[in-house]
Amino acid sequence: MDKNDFLAKYRAGTMTRREFKKALAAFGIGVVSVPLVHKVVRAADLPLLLGWGGYDEEGFHQQFISKFGDPPLFSAFGDEEEAFAKIRAGFQPDATMICSYKVPHWAAAGVIQPIDTSRLPNFADSIEMLTNVPGTIIDGERYWVCQDWGQTSILYRHDLVELEEESWGLMWDERYSGRLAMIDSLIDGVMVAAIYGGAEDPFDMTDEEVVMTKDLLKEQLPLLRYYTNSMTDIENSLASGELVAAVAWNEAYAALLGEEVPVSWMQPKEGAMTWTCGLVLMSGAEDVDGAYEIIDSLLSPSAGVYEMSEWGYGHANKKAFEMIDTKDLLRVGLPEDPNTLLNSGIFQKPIQNEPELQTMFEEVKAGF
Repeated sequence: MDKNDFLAKYRAGTMTRREFKKALAAFGIGVVSVPLVHKVVRAADLPLLLGWGGYDEEGFHQQFISKFGDPPLFSAFGDEEEAFAKIRAGFQPDATMICSYKVPHWAAAGVIQPIDTSRLPNFADSIEMLTNVPGTIIDGERYWVCQDWGQTSILYRHDLVELEEESWGLMWDERYSGRLAMIDSLIDGVMVAAIYGGAEDPFDMTDEEVVMTKDLLKEQLPLLRYYTNSMTDIENSLASGELVAAVAWNEAYAALLGEEVPVSWMQPKEGAMTWTCGLVLMSGAEDVDGAYEIIDSLLSPSAGVYEMSEWGYGHANKKAFEMIDTKDLLRVGLPEDPNTLLNSGIFQKPIQNEPELQTMFEEVKAGF
């Protein structure tokens, strides 16, 4: 696939997750390098979902397809900042996928509206602790529903790394200088340093804790091979031995296990970070009924089984855990009882001093 074909398929929303990742790796570009697209040709009878690349795979939309014969229209983004910029520039999806910590910002901007869960039959089967994630119920109204969850932790080559204990400190270990990588995001970069540094609440730091976190990030910078938003980059580098450890998401662990790369998924003594992502109903939705159909399909047990077995992420529907084989869960690092993992990590929540921290993070990466 050449770059023109890649961009054409990306804009049309017809690229699968595997094609998306393979093409990015081949072209040597990261997800955030894909240009913004503000216009999509809409079919009159299908709603539009804006989501991360790959969530157009039909396994996520079997319930929707069984009702309407086709999956919903789909447009991909690389991260939520890109999605928000597209929406503010006039792009209008019916439903959008975002992680929980972004909900207050999107609600304050007026781009999303409350969700009526009575129109979502599958919501009743949600894992209880995922129905009240911090920041997602505002003034008594629900603005977001959880679809999936997972961990941000360290993925490492256990044949190349010597560990005395499992700790975030591995990402500051000078023995592995030039063979470490971090995720290039505020939530997965700065928060990791804050957790390692012992911030009482990494999502609402004091001035002193911000200084401590910045110092740790500056100390870490010369040890890194790179910052990236691409799990493909991390997977390829760990497989080749270019990297020995990287901050990553469950998806990369599942992918490398499938390739029989000798990797382990860390449970740091300071706590892995648990993320929760889901769906919002857009204020300017042209097809509200269709948006609810999209959301309910993504919350279905069939979508959950597909996501857990193929991607290694946990799903919000507890029935999905009952339907999937236990060995398939263990293969990708998920427990038979989802509450076991959900109760063990540090839950991501809205970042109180986000603009200040984002500025600080950019300064560190620029060498200041």
